[in-house]
Amino acid sequence: MSNSRHNPANRQRPVGRPDKSVYRKRRIIALVVLAVAVAVVWSLVAALVGFVQGIFNGNPAASGTGVVAEGACDPSVISLVPIVASDAAGSQSASFDTGINPFFGYKITNTGSKDCNFDLGAKETYLKVTSGSETIWNSVDCDRTGLTTLPMSLKAGETKTSVFSDWYRVKSSSTGCGADQEPVTAGGASYHLSVEVGGVESKDTAQFILN
Repeated sequence: MSNSRHNPANRQRPVGRPDKSVYRKRRIIALVVLAVAVAVVWSLVAALVGFVQGIFNGNPAASGTGVVAEGACDPSVISLVPIVASDAAGSQSASFDTGINPFFGYKITNTGSKDCNFDLGAKETYLKVTSGSETIWNSVDCDRTGLTTLPMSLKAGETKTSVFSDWYRVKSSSTGCGADQEPVTAGGASYHLSVEVGGVESKDTAQFILN
């Protein structure tokens, strides 16, 4: 009697059952799809918080960092000037064509006669866009988790300039302040930027127009 039926070489794989290489390929494809999905989600999250991370990066001063032994600045000697710019370098502009995002920042000056310390940290920095009596965008609505304080030295008469980050031309709400929010009205609409740092508010606003 033949022993061929007991020979492993003569055994056939069950019909319709993929071999191990097929399973490996399927696992690889699944991992690639998962990686792409994660990348897409991450990019959306990054877009949502990108503006806030830019403005509130924990180092708003461009120069002159370092805490000194002097006491806290009297709020009355702090002058804040909001700035609307066309780029991250702070080139001021008052009009923006369709598709061009304004960049927001500010200048802060110690108008007193003594050196002092002032908190320029992201936790103490707020920006707001208004149109008439309506608040259009407010950084209060942004995710401020993890923002920190940053006491800085302001010498008598010294002016520091913050970093500049772009605004996505959107309204903010209780759901956030990022690019996925409702777009604002353009077509020549006028807006005003105000800033608050360390409890001190800017006396004036920076006006700009969205075309």
